[in-house]
Amino acid sequence: MNWPTFDSPPAVAFVDVDGTLLAETTTYLFARILRKRGLIKGSFVLRALYHGLQHRLGRLDYGRLVEYGLGCINQIPVSELEHIAQLNFKHHVRPKLYQGVDEHFGELRELGTSIVLVSSSPRIVIEPLGQHLGCADLITTPVRIEDGILQGVGDGPPCYGEGKLHWAQHWADTRGLDLGQAVAYADNWSDRALLSAVGQAVVVHPTKRLARLAKRQDWIIIRPLRPRRKLRRSRAKEA
Repeated sequence: MNWPTFDSPPAVAFVDVDGTLLAETTTYLFARILRKRGLIKGSFVLRALYHGLQHRLGRLDYGRLVEYGLGCINQIPVSELEHIAQLNFKHHVRPKLYQGVDEHFGELRELGTSIVLVSSSPRIVIEPLGQHLGCADLITTPVRIEDGILQGVGDGPPCYGEGKLHWAQHWADTRGLDLGQAVAYADNWSDRALLSAVGQAVVVHPTKRLARLAKRQDWIIIRPLRPRRKLRRSRAKEA
């Protein structure tokens, strides 16, 4: 099914990233580059892969994961992480976006909808994607940065599960918006709190449990195609 159209454009679209815009975990892709450059141990990449599976199954303890992840990269300057994030997007994320992502969210943006990525991935990792899609904002797990180094998790809950609803509600409240004016896009059972709170919900390649809930709630279910093979194979060498 193609990406949805709406009778009237929503005020804001809260958009999950992993599994929703691409069938990958952005942090895992990012970790592979860090490992290739010798900045983290191979065990971190394996752990990221394992936790990606746990997320898909709706069993992820995200608080423990983010604490572990930040501990592994807290000696790498933020400026270097930002550079690697740009490479990650160029070579690994953008080529894997589902077909129609750019066109759909570009059309929504032209109709006046604010596009806001809502992701458990660190802001550094998804910033290039947000720039590419012309997002109005990014909602991610808050972190503390001091002297150009990541120091740890900031105040408030992680942007995962109920935490996504917490931060989306906060974002809407500070702008005088009702969540009934919003649409949310997500793929995972853990996203159901946010999906249930907005005026319109779109689930992307849902698991069976989420698909059953979506049908009961009359949410839109879509299954966009993966990128064409020639796009996936056009990946250049990382600089």
